[in-house]
Amino acid sequence: MFKTNLIAAAAAGLALGAAAAATAPAPAFAKDVEVRYSDLNLSTPEGQKKLERRIDTAARDVCNVDAATTGSRIRSSEATACYNKARSDVSAQVAGAVDKASAQRLAVGN
Repeated sequence: MFKTNLIAAAAAGLALGAAAAATAPAPAFAKDVEVRYSDLNLSTPEGQKKLERRIDTAARDVCNVDAATTGSRIRSSEATACYNKARSDVSAQVAGAVDKASAQRLAVGN
């Protein structure tokens, strides 16, 4: 589900493929989210940090991490598990995008 200039998000968070979504039941609040990064220079630490913030925001949204629960300030275990899985699942996509951007930068001599 990786698309050029997108980090794709799937039902169980920011999962990378159907296998991850098929092995775990999707929570009731699951949805798909695309995190765009075509405007970022991923060969720089600043661009990488911005992408990480966008992914964090998307994972929090997809997993309802910041949703208020009546009578408690404790985050639901399902939301926490979803968030952790989302961040874990998307890490390979991010690494690939950063590597590609760094290789392109080296190829043009910057």
